[in-house]
Amino acid sequence: MRISVLGGSGFIGPRVMRRLVEHGHEVHCMDINPNASVLDPLRDKVEIIHGDITVMGDVVEALVAAKPDRVINLAYILGASEADPHPQVKINILGMDNCFEAARLLDIRRVVYASSLAVYGPQRLHGDKMVTEDDLCLGRGIYSVSKRFNEHQADW
Repeated sequence: MRISVLGGSGFIGPRVMRRLVEHGHEVHCMDINPNASVLDPLRDKVEIIHGDITVMGDVVEALVAAKPDRVINLAYILGASEADPHPQVKINILGMDNCFEAARLLDIRRVVYASSLAVYGPQRLHGDKMVTEDDLCLGRGIYSVSKRFNEHQADW
């Protein structure tokens, strides 16, 4: 299967791409920092190009070139200041929207993205019980709210 990974230079990206390659998939990666050293072990196995998830043209161009069967969006910002949420909103919400919309326009049937336990808020808000997907989403920070918003975007 041909798979495009958007945002491959973070914590999750290299691990996901390595596993995809190990399972015989053809992997293409678009990243804002294609020269990141964390991508070095994958360079002979993964096509890595420069692109910005917040620029719709970059996303479409990367997906048109790769012709993927599936897209995995891992382009996300974590830990930016709550005092300046704009960078997170731009990357985490607009970027996800660009991913979903490009996939729709190009008739790519499956998009995978990583949500987070953060959408449920701190464990103390749920008492001693184990948190499940059926629990209320009580996360309040920009990261958790962005992740929750992405879940709604996926439903649209």
